[in-house]
Amino acid sequence: MSPVNRLRSGQGGFSAPVLVLMVAMMLLIIGGLSVDLWRVLAEHRDVAGLVDGAATAGATGVDTEAIRDDPEAPIRLDPAEARVRACDYLEVHGGLAPGCVSPGVGVTIVDASITIRLERDVELTLLRLVQALSGDTAPISVGAESTATALRSTP
Repeated sequence: MSPVNRLRSGQGGFSAPVLVLMVAMMLLIIGGLSVDLWRVLAEHRDVAGLVDGAATAGATGVDTEAIRDDPEAPIRLDPAEARVRACDYLEVHGGLAPGCVSPGVGVTIVDASITIRLERDVELTLLRLVQALSGDTAPISVGAESTATALRSTP
């Protein structure tokens, strides 16, 4: 029987329901992957916003006693005050433990600058299945770092 006659008689090697099922599965996989990737991007955006805000808050912890003693001296941060302000920001806005003791948080203060590092794990949905098939079950980690420096303003 020729291929044209086989298609007319319904004896074709491939049926429409199978094709529809395959297209639906592909769309489900692509949709699931895009949801997971958008979740990672959204978490990175949130982490970046948190470290920017915490660094700015920490940079307001200027050593006022040093400025009063010598108004011409370079601006310096009070390390304890700057750390408290940055950690309070992360606690209030990021839901982190008080005092920046959460894992993945780093605070570095040098002279008039403060650097905040934050890393978070992102739980996945569909990509978790792909990870399990590959033998890697570790969550995806996103991180950001921000530095703010206190400057002397001119009147």
